[in-house]
Amino acid sequence: MKINIIHEPNINEPEITVKYGYIDAELEDIIAYISLADNRMIGSIDGETYFINISDILYFEAVDRHVFFYTAKESYETKTKIYEIEEKLSNTPFARISKSVIVNLRKVKSINAEKHSKLCATLINGEKVIVSRQYLNTVKERLGI
Repeated sequence: MKINIIHEPNINEPEITVKYGYIDAELEDIIAYISLADNRMIGSIDGETYFINISDILYFEAVDRHVFFYTAKESYETKTKIYEIEEKLSNTPFARISKSVIVNLRKVKSINAEKHSKLCATLINGEKVIVSRQYLNTVKERLGI
C-alpha cells in the first residue's frame, strides 16, 4: 500500500482521498477508521452534556426505552434510538450483537463460546457482552473467525 501525505499551507480543511483497484479487508478497516475519526456522540451524565468520540465507545445498549453508551471509564445516556445508531454506524467497526446491544468490534479483546450457540465477547475493559444466535454468523464473519 502506498501512502502519500502532502502538506499544502493554503488548505483550510484536511481532505482524504482513497484510490484503489480492488478493496480488501485491510482497506475496508482503514476506510471505517477514517470515517469514525471526526464523529462524536452526544451523551449525558446527571444532566451534563458530553461530546464523546465514537472511536472511544465500547458499546451501546438499550434498556427500558433508554439508550446508553459506554467508554472504558464512563456510561452516558443518549436520546438517539438504537436503530438510528445502527444506521449511522453501518460500514464501521460497530456491529449489532443482540436486539439491545451494538458493540465496537475494535474493542473486543477475546471471545469465548457459550452454551446454546452464543458467544461471550470480553471487551478491552474486561466487561463481557453476549452475542446472540441471531447475530452470531455476522459477528464471526466481521471478526474474521
